Amino acid sequence: MPFPQLPAKHRWKPLFTASDFQRYVATRRGRSVPKAPDSVVMVFGSRWRAYLPRAYRGTFDPRIGIYRPRRNVGVVLVDGPGAPFASIVVEELAALGVKRFVIVGLAGSLQQRLAPGSLVLCSKAIRDEGTSHHYHRPALFAHPDRQLTQLLQDRLRRSGTSYVRGPSWTTDAIYRETRQEIRRYRTAGVLTVEMEAAAVFAVARRLRVKAAALFVVSDLLVETGWEPRFHDARKPLRQTLRFALSSLDS
Repeated sequence: MPFPQLPAKHRWKPLFTASDFQRYVATRRGRSVPKAPDSVVMVFGSRWRAYLPRAYRGTFDPRIGIYRPRRNVGVVLVDGPGAPFASIVVEELAALGVKRFVIVGLAGSLQQRLAPGSLVLCSKAIRDEGTSHHYHRPALFAHPDRQLTQLLQDRLRRSGTSYVRGPSWTTDAIYRETRQEIRRYRTAGVLTVEMEAAAVFAVARRLRVKAAALFVVSDLLVETGWEPRFHDARKPLRQTLRFALSSLDS
């Protein structure tokens, strides 16, 4: 059975777009379509809603779900994990003018040398989710924007921050990650597993905007079992957000 059901659909025009939806919402509210900042950092989970006002002086725009600690750079609060929801956020914010997206999220490590709290700059993402296949023809990987990824790498080197650059495995089914898959991807040199990167890269490429990803290791996945260490990732994740914001504000 092919996937998507009509495999050629990535070549066809959609019936309606995120711009159409944004205009509908603005009309219903009797307002103009809001303008988003040029760049955003994508963070995941409701915990950020309370943290951001404590850590950064700025304003929250509930119309677009963005906290703006800087004029041209914002933080978009993605309330839940997963490729479909992340892709909707990219579509709708790109329609409002966002040109650069940087994921700052948690990821599981497939390599024992990558301890909890380690920082990973994603070089490419395995498309083991469904969303990206609606945007591009079948391929193993989705790729981040080369220039934006290089910008982040240059800033990491300049700041003396320890990091590793490499591929990630994007999957929709976190509770179906198997020992066989972990063995295969670890042997192939894949560093992490997460739920959004491949879709965000694919959507951004389709929309001709830029996307990149930074991950903080929050848990370890090895053939002998799973080791959750999310508590060790909290501080590095916040530091990575600060780094991403400063990198985009240039």
